[in-house]
Amino acid sequence: MPPLSSNRIVTTAQALADREGLDAVTLRRLATELGVHVTSLYNHVPTRDAIVDGIVELLISEADLPGSPRDWEEWVRGFVAAVGALAVAHPGAFAALERRPVQGEHALASFEVALATFARAGLSPADAYSAIKATTHVALAIGVERALAARGNTVETEIDTLPADRFPYLRALQDVDDPEEAWAFSVETLVAGLHTQVRRAKRR
Repeated sequence: MPPLSSNRIVTTAQALADREGLDAVTLRRLATELGVHVTSLYNHVPTRDAIVDGIVELLISEADLPGSPRDWEEWVRGFVAAVGALAVAHPGAFAALERRPVQGEHALASFEVALATFARAGLSPADAYSAIKATTHVALAIGVERALAARGNTVETEIDTLPADRFPYLRALQDVDDPEEAWAFSVETLVAGLHTQVRRAKRR
């Protein structure tokens, strides 16, 4: 058995989260998984938050985030796709991205590229930051749904029991069952909105 280390603890935590969800990742449960006393963990990780930060770092390291896109639209599409793929690969651990901020040079490299790309498109630093935030929100929202689907936890709204005379438009959604279309619509709407912001910046 390899010696206890922060990397082994975090890797075990990520695997546990993928199996049972992020809430299952506690120091006591990790100690059991690793076959050590819980106090031994504190020699390598000070808190549970530090473990979740480590999971985020592992996820970002695995994600194929865009590193050198030719334009901002390529970055947006590449980022959303990369986050979505990560959600499918790690449906349980993915929740760590919702709870802790991204830290470290490696993890933030793609965001630095995005800021530069949006700056070249004419956006101010504040607007470039807002564009990245908007993209991140869309990526995480789609990622959450992809993660739920990957874990088999998707629950649909009961539409067929609604009175057709009072809910004709909702009832018409009974035949709409492809989430990929809705996710693509979200990305296209985001891109269209950012195009408007870029055009506005160029007119200033």
